[in-house]
Amino acid sequence: TLSLHDALPIYVNGFSCAMDSEKDELIIKLLQRSPDFTDDNDGVIMDEVATIVMGKVTAQRLLEGLKEMLEDEVV
Repeated sequence: TLSLHDALPIYVNGFSCAMDSEKDELIIKLLQRSPDFTDDNDGVIMDEVATIVMGKVTAQRLLEGLKEMLEDEVV
């Protein structure tokens, strides 16, 4: 079995979220923006690194974890 320590880290500096029409699944696309030194793409390349699809229970756990992580932060 794989553990969290077995996974290779992936660097991302952007993301987008969407929800299916029934609101049963949350889709998160992890993105990596990097400079493009050609004249195309407005100087930025946007690569999709991974797509994560999670159901309501897992999305709720993610929300709770983010709230706990950020509860003492002043933004």
